[in-house]
Amino acid sequence: MRALNKKFLPLVDGESKVEVSLHGDLVEIKLSTWTDGLGWCEQKTIRVPNSMLDDLHHLLSAARVSRDRVDAADCSQPKVINFPI
Repeated sequence: MRALNKKFLPLVDGESKVEVSLHGDLVEIKLSTWTDGLGWCEQKTIRVPNSMLDDLHHLLSAARVSRDRVDAADCSQPKVINFPI
C-alpha cells in the first residue's frame, strides 16, 4: 500500500480553525486560533495512527449524539416559575 499525503479543507468557526490531514500512516488534527496581528496560531496537534480513523469517527459521532440528546432534553423540560405566597 502506498503512503497517502492529503490535506482537507479546514473547519473555521469564528476565531478557531481545525485542520485534518493524512501523512502516510498518520492522521493529523490541528487546532488553531486567530490572533490579531499574528494570524492563525497553532494551539494543539494530535497525531493518531491511520488504523484508528474509523474508531475516531465513531467516537466523535457518539459525542455528537450525546450532545444532541442533552440539547433536546433541555428544550423539552418546561420552566415553571412559582409565585410567592
